[in-house]
Amino acid sequence: MNPARFYVDCNQCIGCGKCVLVCPGGVLNLNQDKNPVIRDFDAFGWDGCWRCEHCLAVCPKGAISILGDKPENSIKPVKPETAAPVLDALISNRRSCRRYLNRDVEPDIIENMLNLLANAPNGGNKQLIEFTLIDNRDKMNRFRQIAYAEMERLAARDIFPAGYDKKSYLQLKNWEKTVRPDMLFCGAPHILIPHAPLGHGEPRQDVLIACAYFELLCASRGLGSIMMTFPLDVLNLMPDIKSLLEIPEEHYIGMIIGFGYPEIRYARGTQRKTAPERIRRPEINI
Repeated sequence: MNPARFYVDCNQCIGCGKCVLVCPGGVLNLNQDKNPVIRDFDAFGWDGCWRCEHCLAVCPKGAISILGDKPENSIKPVKPETAAPVLDALISNRRSCRRYLNRDVEPDIIENMLNLLANAPNGGNKQLIEFTLIDNRDKMNRFRQIAYAEMERLAARDIFPAGYDKKSYLQLKNWEKTVRPDMLFCGAPHILIPHAPLGHGEPRQDVLIACAYFELLCASRGLGSIMMTFPLDVLNLMPDIKSLLEIPEEHYIGMIIGFGYPEIRYARGTQRKTAPERIRRPEINI
């Protein structure tokens, strides 16, 4: 029984055993010929194959295929001397984008980024995160109008999102004159909302990590993005409108990510640094 479709090209395998050493589910071992074999298991997960594809990725000879994926189709690792400057530039140049062009992001770009998110760390590689996506700016504008009108109706009755009062609400509204065209979704043509079921795996950590990875994926493709909690707090006041997003009630939502092509591009990265007093190095006497 091989539900993982684990396959080894014995002509290529050198019997190094690296695949056995990195298998988190412990379902691999070397047979008498020094070729890896997979034991029977009833279900994917803790007591079976984790679907992590570590075995495929670690094999130095590309001898292992699994889950229908073949080693020749993998993206090659980048050398540190090449990767580090690029990642440094992406991180130091990332900004919260609050102004966007009235333009849809191409569907193939969005699909590619969502597929790559399957590689973001998640507890036990359970892959329980789901994504609510509005990838059409006309649909997004309609949703924005509905939510914005209800937000203003509630504000007129002095009902504000958690953590906000009338003064802070009016400050946000005043910023519509300059930094953001709308206080609710910052004019983003698209939104992505990662969410995961509570009570299974590590939903809070998994969702927030996915948000951080998606932001970097946006930055690497010339897209602007912004992580937003204010619209989530607003939507919590209007369950009927929030239900339009079709997110199960028992799912954890950490934030909403707005994204699209930026209206304003920055000329350089910032030079912010972590203050030394924010770094703690505990003395552990042994």
